[in-house]
Amino acid sequence: METIPPIYWMIVVGILTALLAFILYEIGMFVKESRLTLKNVEGITSDTKSVVSTVKTTVEEVNDTIIQPIRGIGTTISAVNGFVAGLKGEQTTKQS
Repeated sequence: METIPPIYWMIVVGILTALLAFILYEIGMFVKESRLTLKNVEGITSDTKSVVSTVKTTVEEVNDTIIQPIRGIGTTISAVNGFVAGLKGEQTTKQS
């Protein structure tokens, strides 16, 4: 049985070297693209922060214009109900 000629070993080592170089190149390109993506993420997060701020402001405005007057009406009705119950001499009990 004869030994494997050196040219075949050179071909095998050359193919493995080329494969390793290709893998390292792809990893480098992936890192380069991920850096660009991370730079874009800063812009996206600032846009998201502005949207969240706008929504928060809108919710606070709705709370001030709609919910607060309704709570005020509920408090007024409760006070009137307590006043009327006091005039009638009824005792109010709190339910938990």
